[in-house]
Amino acid sequence: MIEQFTAGMWPERVATVLAQQGITEPTPIQTKMIPEALDGQNILARSQTGTGKTLAYLMPILAKINPNKSGIQSVILAPSQELAMQIADLTKALTEGTGILSAPFIGGANVNRQVEKLKKQKPHIAIGTPGRVLELVMMKKLKLSEVEVLAVDEVDRLVSEEKAWEAMLELGKRTGRKAQFFFVSATVPNGLEEQLGMFAPFLTRIEAEGGMLPEAVRHLVLWVEGRERMDVTRKLIHAEEIEKGIVFVNQLEKVTETVEKLNYRKIETASLSSENNKHEREKALQAFRTGAVRILVATDVASRGLDIEGVTHIIQLDAPNVSDSYLHRAGRTGRMNKEGKVITLLEERESYKKKKYETMLGIELENAYIQGGGLHLGLAKGRGKR
Repeated sequence: MIEQFTAGMWPERVATVLAQQGITEPTPIQTKMIPEALDGQNILARSQTGTGKTLAYLMPILAKINPNKSGIQSVILAPSQELAMQIADLTKALTEGTGILSAPFIGGANVNRQVEKLKKQKPHIAIGTPGRVLELVMMKKLKLSEVEVLAVDEVDRLVSEEKAWEAMLELGKRTGRKAQFFFVSATVPNGLEEQLGMFAPFLTRIEAEGGMLPEAVRHLVLWVEGRERMDVTRKLIHAEEIEKGIVFVNQLEKVTETVEKLNYRKIETASLSSENNKHEREKALQAFRTGAVRILVATDVASRGLDIEGVTHIIQLDAPNVSDSYLHRAGRTGRMNKEGKVITLLEERESYKKKKYETMLGIELENAYIQGGGLHLGLAKGRGKR
């Protein structure tokens, strides 16, 4: 059991910043993971989304950094540009004035600019996507031989993507023999521990108590006809008076269509998908965070890792085909035990998906309908039992 963050082994500045954000005591996953990490264990940690996994590995890293020693001492890998930048922003905020230097290295950014920055100053902590970090290593601009900690966020996603996994393996080979490994995720698929054994043969497995999704999140299903999806989504945004919500679709081509139709209806909307370049994605996220737009339309590129404060609603205009996608989409709301709603639009022929989500994720999806400008629980008249 660890004491409050104010009594940690990290720079005093770290505790001050956390206190300013209202974080003075560790969450359950932090309570379990931080002592093991400080004790030198290699760790595979699973905890539901929005429970503070980033700080669970970042705090031990900060405790181990020697600001008086030059060169990279820790590497943090993430599957997406957005998640890597979030980690980088948090690290920078926590370490300002401590002498601990960090820098992001993500794909999509200009590699030559990153090389120029490295010529001027080597960070203690390198944060990035596996492909770009490996590219800089192969260019001999980053050296990993002195790295003491390698942390991988959303490790299940990186392992499932062939190119990212190959880059991870190569980075692991080039990391110092005495390096410590932290792997964290909301899910631990079968066989993951065995795969990660290639990095560290002995892993301490840590599981936070509770289900995969926060109890404060409600899960609802609206039964629709295919042609009704867009109109129901619009009505739902008005009925719930949504000020910060994410609408998920399954296909890239549907993103632009959805944004245009919602904007036409005077609902301020932006898009986030793999088709957007780095600048467009940053602009969309900034507009969403500041409230310039209240709805973000996204594909699954936004379903992992994005920590945007105040998201109250997730609308699945298209229901995902696999339960893991539901899990990560739903994880964008109800973070740090705040209330949230996940509302899934289903056609009659998709009823099997409702049963799959409930069985695989241990949740109950309540039937709901829109009437008289409001959202009500139960089945609308004319809808059969499901």
